[in-house]
Amino acid sequence: MSASVGIPLVLLSIWVGFPGVVVLATVAGLIAGVEIHLMMSPGSHYSGSVRTVSIVMGPTVLAAMSSWMARNDQISGKQLPVTLVVIFTLALLLRAIATLRRKSSRSSDWVFWVFAAYVGLTLAHAPLLVALDSGRELILMAIITAFLVDTAAMLVGAYAGRTRLAPTISPKKSWEGAIAGIIAGILGAIAIDAALGISFTTFTAATLGGLLAVTAILGDLYESWIKRRSGVKDSGKLIPGHGGILDRLDSVIPCLMVVYWTAVWSRP
Repeated sequence: MSASVGIPLVLLSIWVGFPGVVVLATVAGLIAGVEIHLMMSPGSHYSGSVRTVSIVMGPTVLAAMSSWMARNDQISGKQLPVTLVVIFTLALLLRAIATLRRKSSRSSDWVFWVFAAYVGLTLAHAPLLVALDSGRELILMAIITAFLVDTAAMLVGAYAGRTRLAPTISPKKSWEGAIAGIIAGILGAIAIDAALGISFTTFTAATLGGLLAVTAILGDLYESWIKRRSGVKDSGKLIPGHGGILDRLDSVIPCLMVVYWTAVWSRP
């Protein structure tokens, strides 16, 4: 799946709204769970990824169900994050207990389970975010800002990068590129807010842009560290020439969480 297919698919899902985003996020969680399993246990079969997939995809399904119930007045909207966190934490605890009882040193490596939990929790904010007022616009803001940050950091890093940001994790990333990414994030968020009519204040949009830039960079570095821990170059082979789905989502999914909580806390 190349950009010519992926970008229209994402835009179509966002245009459809809540159902489209739920389906897209659920499928992404399924694929990401398989990729994490294969990084944990290289050479293993897809069939062994059920538990990893449940941790990555489960929170998204839960968030979608909670959002649907809130939209139908079956639960209070304020209970959504609490419901998500409680059930997710219980699921993670049960998974951790089961993992500690395993003998395999690779499958019981806790860093991969923490990463799986992180991916699941951040990805779960996609249905929560699209369920808010101006949800489509907010998701676009998260995705486009992350893209601008990645692009600015890559271009400036390639042509003017001198000081390595994290040489043992991602040797190509530089402080110069990171600074350019932060500037792009701030300016981009302000422009996107105005263009899409999201109605954040200029200060809130600028602050959010800076937070998204830092979040996108850290998300990218986190996934790079996990890949180095596993000894692989790419998280998977889903996208020819671009690696796996986690390689495409590493900077985006934490931005979904940041935009969600900014929207919740900054609005009455």
